Amino acid sequence: MEHIQMAQPEERLIQTYECEGCRRTVTQKELLIPRGPRKGEKIVADYGCKCEDIRLAQEAEENREKLRTRKMREFFDYYSLINDSLKTATLENYQSTSQELAQAKQQVAEYIREFDGKKNLLLNGSYGTGKSHLSVSITKALMKQGKECLFLSLPKLLTKIKETYNSNDITEDELLKVIQRVDLLVLDDIGAEHHTEWSNTKLFEIFDDRSGKATIYTTNLNSKELRAQINERNFSRMMENTEIIKMNGRDYRRKEF
Repeated sequence: MEHIQMAQPEERLIQTYECEGCRRTVTQKELLIPRGPRKGEKIVADYGCKCEDIRLAQEAEENREKLRTRKMREFFDYYSLINDSLKTATLENYQSTSQELAQAKQQVAEYIREFDGKKNLLLNGSYGTGKSHLSVSITKALMKQGKECLFLSLPKLLTKIKETYNSNDITEDELLKVIQRVDLLVLDDIGAEHHTEWSNTKLFEIFDDRSGKATIYTTNLNSKELRAQINERNFSRMMENTEIIKMNGRDYRRKEF
């Protein structure tokens, strides 16, 4: 069998140097093209430089991060049970109506700065003082840091779980797995749900699945009322590694008046 010999370009070493970009040793050569339309043409080629590979790898990583961020926002929008009035809530546009609420805002800012994925918060106080607003603000700030967050109104969540029993779109197991895996879960308005043995059982499942992971709770009830509503076992689990932030004051939603 006849073997075809491919002509190799003539080459001349120009220099060897260290690339300032990738810090690799680069060999620069002058090549003489031996055949084809560009026969006789001289070109300069660098061997050993990894700058282009590094640039492409960085672009690929940036694209992966953008895709992950987009998916997180889609995930948040799909699963979160959040009122339209809270969709624009941020820490910056929260306006406290009392010294206690100003202190609550400061504590929330510290929680965001020091977030470790384990510490819980309980925002407790009267109606309309901005507990939900601050909770949503935390999820938005942490999502900017690449964390997966979920905001769920507990009464709406329990309704959603019941709806899965007669739906092919999403199963209860899928919903609970999402709740379990996120970096931060907000359970809003605990105590506003209809008090039943079933609701307390589901609440315990959620608390148990979230053990060791950061969860934020909001409630209008005091400790005695909350114990009576969710039972002693759930109350005890809810208080594990939980900092309480008191939020009493004028109704935040009616501050203009």
